[in-house]
Amino acid sequence: ALLGPAPAVRTWPPVFTSVGLAAWAAAAGTAVSAMSSANAAVTMFLILRAATPF
Repeated sequence: ALLGPAPAVRTWPPVFTSVGLAAWAAAAGTAVSAMSSANAAVTMFLILRAATPF
C-alpha cells in the first residue's frame, strides 16, 4: 500500500448528470438542514435566556 501508486484525485461529478444532480442536491439539502438546526438552537437559547430571571 505504501509503495503503490498515488490514488486518483476525486472531484465532484458534473451537475448535469443524474449522479451529479443527486450529489449536489444532497449536499445542498445537508447545508440547509444544518443551517436550520443552528437557527433553531440559537432561537431556543435566546428564548430561554429571555425567560430566565436574572
